[in-house]
Amino acid sequence: MKVAAPRSGQVLLGGTGIATLTAADVRTRIGWLSQTTHLFDDTIRANLSLARPDAGLSALWDALEAARIADVVRALPEGLDTWVGEGGARFSGGQGRRLALARALLSPAPILILDEPCAGLDAVTEREFLATLNEAARNRTVILIAHRLIGVEKLDRIYRLSGGKAVAAAG
Repeated sequence: MKVAAPRSGQVLLGGTGIATLTAADVRTRIGWLSQTTHLFDDTIRANLSLARPDAGLSALWDALEAARIADVVRALPEGLDTWVGEGGARFSGGQGRRLALARALLSPAPILILDEPCAGLDAVTEREFLATLNEAARNRTVILIAHRLIGVEKLDRIYRLSGGKAVAAAG
């Protein structure tokens, strides 16, 4: 399956026209964290391994450490083999987001797209989440889609959509 071609112009990903890449090629280059936390009714280990099935134990723990959720997982009687529950029901919203962030960080993709990753989080959890993101996503391109500019002070560039065009935000 190929990715849809743009209606005009071109979209390049690593110098290659995105329309010439397969969907699988795009998925290896772009990681995704949506505004809705997608955790499956399986173990923490299985949910994380979706991003990188060959990840070893140390890589799983590194991703959990980077997302600042490793201590919570270590404290669980079954650790990585703890059942998450449908939609992450066993965890708070903030913990679920951090597990989903760990999965995104585990992906080897050099680009991360985060769509409203703080939707529904309280202000303290939102700030902590964004601080985690700023530290954990170093050396990657992060595209953060947000309605509010709270907590994004450390971003290199900020654009807002206006009239269907990306416009540099006044800084």
